[in-house]
Amino acid sequence: MLKFALKNMLIKKTQVILVILSIVISAGIAVLSYNVAEQVDEGITKNAGYYSAIVGPAGSNTQLAMNTMFFTDEPIGTIPYSVVTSLQQDSRVTSVIPFAMADNYNGYSVVGTSQAFLNGKEIADGKMFDEDGTMQVVVGSNIARYNSLKVGDVIYTSHSANGSDLHTQGLTVTGILRQSHSSYDNIVFTQLKTLWEMHEHGEEHEDEHEEHHHGTVCAVLVSTKNPGYAMQLVEEYDRKIITDDDGDSTTLQAIEPMSVVRNVLRDADDTRYIVFVLCAVILVMNIMIISIITLLNMYHSAGEISLMRLIGIGMKKINLLYVIQNGIIGLCAVILAFGVSRACMLLINDYVGSMGVVLNMKKVYPSEFIILFAVFLISVLPTAIWTFSMSKKDSLAE
Repeated sequence: MLKFALKNMLIKKTQVILVILSIVISAGIAVLSYNVAEQVDEGITKNAGYYSAIVGPAGSNTQLAMNTMFFTDEPIGTIPYSVVTSLQQDSRVTSVIPFAMADNYNGYSVVGTSQAFLNGKEIADGKMFDEDGTMQVVVGSNIARYNSLKVGDVIYTSHSANGSDLHTQGLTVTGILRQSHSSYDNIVFTQLKTLWEMHEHGEEHEDEHEEHHHGTVCAVLVSTKNPGYAMQLVEEYDRKIITDDDGDSTTLQAIEPMSVVRNVLRDADDTRYIVFVLCAVILVMNIMIISIITLLNMYHSAGEISLMRLIGIGMKKINLLYVIQNGIIGLCAVILAFGVSRACMLLINDYVGSMGVVLNMKKVYPSEFIILFAVFLISVLPTAIWTFSMSKKDSLAE
């Protein structure tokens, strides 16, 4: 029966190809949309939960959140390091992490920070940069892979995107991060003092505090003992004006990153629902196409069915033959659809990366299998219904 079904498919290969294409398009788009939407949602929400509050220069709160947590967009500006010192002395705070972004290495952003910023991130090779040292970097897994970097290599960063003004002082790679399928895979991390020295903000002073006083950061990421303290800090630092020893004033803003991310996701959900509706429309249209092609195929097979009945083959076996045939077509199509969805993820990874999320091709959600199984059933259902109705009418089925 299986052998005959395969031969029959080869004879009607045009119809088979059309059905497979219809299923691949509908199932592939549905699975791709669902997977990308879930990964983006998870990636953004997960990163936002790391910190209770973020303090930075006045401006867009969304830009501040996306820049510090996902390394997207440009920093709003800088604030004096005295803000870091002030927060470190606050009894409500459990950790204070300075954040600065400047320069790039072959197009990858360079972030100056402390070791604490990489807590929870595994080192695949080498070790973390020395907190008290300078001119050391830990690079993301993608950077190491695409640039053939290894521990001990020296890299040169540039202030411009085209690399036309390379810094003369090199940075030594001390460690390579394990792949995390996040924006951390595409970032160069170094000591904050390294960025200061590279931009002449880190002149040597006998007093370390004096060096900090002369430095700036793009933002400060804060963790508090409880959510109530985070709300207090946001109220205290938001729109606060500070003046340095030179008389220059800076207006701060303070945000709760989770609240900002919820607003971003709320706007993204509207787009997400539109995409899902379009996928549903495509799926319904393809169901109609599959059904029409299948029914036409069965109609043109009437003579073939009559011949099989004349030689003594009952409708139950004929029914089984066509169900097996469409089952093979459906199974091949949903497998291809899954493969196509992963290939498309590779193509859109750069676009999604602009949102600070690196897609994991190996990430599969249970709902994806439900979608594929549903499409498989849809591909078999028209044939099963048609042949069953024929069996009911035909006395040979008894």
